[in-house]
Amino acid sequence: MIKLFLKKEKKYIQDRFRTETGLLIDVVLQGKGTTNDGNTARRFFKNAELTSAITNVDLQLIKRFGVILKTMSSGYEINLEKFEAYTLETAELYVSLYPWYYMPASVHKILIHGTDVIRSALLPIGQLSEEAQEARNKDFRNIRQNSTRQINRILQNEDLGHMLLVSSDPYISSLKKTSKMNLKSFDEDIRALLIVEGDKNSDSDSDSDKDDDSERNIVEYSENQNYNS
Repeated sequence: MIKLFLKKEKKYIQDRFRTETGLLIDVVLQGKGTTNDGNTARRFFKNAELTSAITNVDLQLIKRFGVILKTMSSGYEINLEKFEAYTLETAELYVSLYPWYYMPASVHKILIHGTDVIRSALLPIGQLSEEAQEARNKDFRNIRQNSTRQINRILQNEDLGHMLLVSSDPYISSLKKTSKMNLKSFDEDIRALLIVEGDKNSDSDSDSDKDDDSERNIVEYSENQNYNS
């Protein structure tokens, strides 16, 4: 009886998301897993009011989950003290609202142990995601189709390996401009959990510009002296 009720409720939520937002929630795609990917999650948390109305989950809890996930995936350095306090407050809110439902293991790892994982990481946690690996699949297909010998499978795999090694070379990779997410696109709650060094960078840039100008003046002065002599 309970399983039948849960199945019916799940279908109701899925139908509302499909009709009102166009999202396919937890739909199995043959050979590709489910529709629960990053794009679905971003759209899920973007309209927190509608998501709360459809799922009957507390609005503040959904917003806080969205802030935590966006902070972790931002690629910026995270203020660990503020982040730990924010996640613990979120965990307390979850327990107070839904004491009858056990906290999922994935949620527990982020809210309780997320700060420890971020602290032990050598890079910002957002730079250690699988997005780069998934984006590499597109390069894999393009190289195999356009830059390999199609005579037989051995030669094709050999050319594919060579091209992947060349394109992943540190020097060649450094020549490609990498774009960072704009801080202005984040909400204030997210920016409050990040360590922003924009002011320091602007000061250092201005100092470097002054140093460059002084060095340029010295060079021009020395050239004029040599010309006059």
